[in-house]
Amino acid sequence: MSTAGSPPPSSFPSGSSSTSKISKRSSYEVLQGIAGPDSNLPLPRRESQSNLSNGSIEENGIPSLSPSNKRTPSPTRTLSRIPVAAVGNARALAEETLNGSRSAAKPNTLDTSILSSGGSISPSSSSLGLQPPSPTPNRRASLTPGGTTKVLADLQAGVMNARNALENTKSQLRLSQKTVAQLTRQTEDLKEGRERLRLENEGLNNVVARKERLLQEVLERARKAEAEATTLRAQLKQDSTVSKKSIRDLESSLAESTTLSQKSEREYLTLRESLKSMAESWKHDMDRLHKDIQKREERWKSEGEAMGKKYKKLLEEVKTSNQDRESLKKLKEEDARVAKEVEDAWTGEIERMKGEVAKSNKESEEAVETSRQLAAELARLRRLMQSAGRSSSESEQAPS
Repeated sequence: MSTAGSPPPSSFPSGSSSTSKISKRSSYEVLQGIAGPDSNLPLPRRESQSNLSNGSIEENGIPSLSPSNKRTPSPTRTLSRIPVAAVGNARALAEETLNGSRSAAKPNTLDTSILSSGGSISPSSSSLGLQPPSPTPNRRASLTPGGTTKVLADLQAGVMNARNALENTKSQLRLSQKTVAQLTRQTEDLKEGRERLRLENEGLNNVVARKERLLQEVLERARKAEAEATTLRAQLKQDSTVSKKSIRDLESSLAESTTLSQKSEREYLTLRESLKSMAESWKHDMDRLHKDIQKREERWKSEGEAMGKKYKKLLEEVKTSNQDRESLKKLKEEDARVAKEVEDAWTGEIERMKGEVAKSNKESEEAVETSRQLAAELARLRRLMQSAGRSSSESEQAPS
């Protein structure tokens, strides 16, 4: 009698079945990678060529049953997220367990190697926890009562073991379903991440394209700026040449204006000294003329007094010479002649003095007119000097 935790007996040795080596990865390898090497989940595997006659042909992990036991396909199998291979393996395992428990005629003995290992089956030794015995024509059931009791006990133990194996299979199946759901969610997350990365990549490509366009624009602007800088440099060189030439012209004109202003200052000083000396000479001449006029007036006065004295004397002589008419006549004639001579002399002298006075007045007027002209010329020279000074100050401020 075997324990409840021990696997059901199997009539096939542990090394009788082996997975077929194919280039494509089978569902067994996928499920074994999911379950892990330490899992007790009985995984379906490909049977050897000796099992092809029993109708247990697997294709991608799905057992192919006989036409009499063929299940109707579920319309919702392709809509589930659980892989078809895992569901098919679980269903095939349950059907094989039930068929094996019903068709068994004799109990199978447990493998001594399995019993010695504590009743645990490693995934490397066998992928199925329960292998139903295939009825052969050489094996015949015993009809004795003791054999029937033993067979029933073995069958009950096998049923218990099959139930335990089924529970383990269900738990492993739920774990596998959870793992598959988790992997599906991870796949969806990876798809979302891929889509997000694709969008980010497109955005980065757009950014790179925009950056390239901006770089092209910047390069174009740099070329334009370089061309403008070259043009401005040439214009600056031309402007500097023109400005230097204008500065030289201004310096030459400033030197000429400075020389002209210095010459004008010297001429102004000379003219001022000449005007001053002329005014002094005019004043001296006027003083001398006044003195001459005073002297002439005094002389004329003295001459008039002398003439008066002579005239008085002449009158006295006339009075004294009244006795002699002829002498008086002579004296009259002499007096008339002398008076005429005196008159002529005085008339000529007076005319000469009038001419001298008119000439002196004319010279005074000419001197006054000359002084006015000199004053106007002096004012004009001052204005020219002031305008030259302002132009020189403006030319000095312009280069700075």
